[in-house]
Amino acid sequence: MHTLKQVICTHGFMKERKKNSAVRGEHTIIIVVVARVIWYFYSFFFFFFIGKMTTINLRKTRGNNKAEKTSNDLRVIGVGLPRTGTSSVKAALEILGFGPCHHMTELMNEPDRIVEFIRAYAGEKVDFRRLMKGYGSTVDAPTFDFYKEIQQAYPDAKIILTVRDSNEKWFESYQNTIGLIATSNFYHFSIYLIRFLRLQSIMGRQAVRKWIRDYGAIGPAMHEQHNQRIINENQTDEILIYNVKEGWIPLCKFLEVSVPENIPFPNINDTKEFQRNIRLAKILGLCSWTVVGLIFTGLTYFTLQKTNIISKWF
Repeated sequence: MHTLKQVICTHGFMKERKKNSAVRGEHTIIIVVVARVIWYFYSFFFFFFIGKMTTINLRKTRGNNKAEKTSNDLRVIGVGLPRTGTSSVKAALEILGFGPCHHMTELMNEPDRIVEFIRAYAGEKVDFRRLMKGYGSTVDAPTFDFYKEIQQAYPDAKIILTVRDSNEKWFESYQNTIGLIATSNFYHFSIYLIRFLRLQSIMGRQAVRKWIRDYGAIGPAMHEQHNQRIINENQTDEILIYNVKEGWIPLCKFLEVSVPENIPFPNINDTKEFQRNIRLAKILGLCSWTVVGLIFTGLTYFTLQKTNIISKWF
């Protein structure tokens, strides 16, 4: 027979065990609920971000059936710096039948191609004819950094150097967009868990290092230095030095095509879109880190729970 003391001890132990189990159950429910909320929040922003970028790309080529056709050869190479009206030129080239036109935004849905450009920035040999296959033209980063290699692959392509009104105007636009993330360690860390954003960030950081090597520093003077280098490397009659404010006529004359009737020249100012996408990318990245943190916390909790260590804490 059990003594009264044994019965009381057993009863007290069972009562304490039930209490600890109830507490652990409450903690488990809280972790699961919070994890689900964060996951739904993360999923919403992920699909919203992807949808937003897709909408932007579609809007830039809307109403242009020619841009949807697969081109056999690249016919135009834009060698101007980013933030020199390249988005407007992309839309204009596609309207003129030189599409699809490659642009940095094209890489959003093609992370494997970003890897190829990362290899190119690292000095590895890349088959640019294969990499640019299917495009009728290209502008902006990263292709302008490799225009010589692309020109070797497509020797008949025409060269267009897009420029801004002044060095100061270009640098101001750069600082308000690319400059916000190009060397930001916080941005790189925040989006690191998302592959296509991580790859774009790595490529962007490599591009900035190349520009610093080539021009000494990123500042207003880089605009003039780059333009002069391109002019020196090409014959005057082989390139078009072009400001998007000039509209259709000089562009169409250089490309030997007719000026579109009743179609205004595209005027795409994507600074606000760029800044909005940066904010969305940061939110998406931080949500990813939060999900990982919750998963790690949950796994740690359950591991300690199984080893009865956690019972000493609660």
